[in-house]
This record gives sequence, structure tokens and C-alpha cells, in this order.
Amino acid sequence: MSNTSNNGNYKIFNTNPILVAANGGPGSGGTGYTYTTTNASGYALGEHVKINNNPASLEVKGSLVLNGRDLEERLQTIERVLMIPERDIELEKEFPKLKKAYDDYIKQLEKYRTWKRLNNGS
Repeated sequence: MSNTSNNGNYKIFNTNPILVAANGGPGSGGTGYTYTTTNASGYALGEHVKINNNPASLEVKGSLVLNGRDLEERLQTIERVLMIPERDIELEKEFPKLKKAYDDYIKQLEKYRTWKRLNNGS
């Protein structure tokens, strides 16, 4: 199987770390190619990347680098700066009150932030 997948705009490079880059690859003048499949369930790029068709999803075991930035690291920074509490989805499935408490907290937090913005003019 090839080391890359291309949708016409971006290429997914099956390397470690995984690299998603503009068509042709970083620093490349080439146009690349388009991988097509009739497999309704999707296809895998080795053991680390799986692209599913129904429902559409991308599974990556490893780092996902987008334009030279580690996407997971970037999201963790955003969550920390926005003070988004960490969730435990497995425990929420077992204890539905946890999910409700989280959802209620997020609603209240947004109300208070909106109120604060309106009162401070910022």
C-alpha cells in the first residue's frame, strides 16, 4: 500500500509522525495523486491511519501534524487556555449524572462569561 493518500487538496503521509500537507507534499511542486476505493467501509494506510466512509472519520494512532503543528498538542493548549474541564466519557456512560453536571456547568459558565462581557464592555 502507498505511503500517502490524497483527496486533491491535501495529502496524508503515513509516516511517524503522520503528516497532512498541501497536495504534492511539503516543499513539493508535484500534484500527487488521488486514491480511490470502492470499499464502502473505508481503507487503511498501514496500521496507524484508518479512513472510514460510513460514518466518515479519520483514526490516527500517533501524532497528527497539520502545517507543521501537532494537532493534539494544539487542542490541549486551547483547552487549557479556555479552561475547559477534562471529561471522562467512559464514566459518563456509566454515570449519566456526570454528563448532565458537565453540560450544566458549561451552560452556566457561558452565561456568566456573557454577563461579564456585557458588563465590562469587552
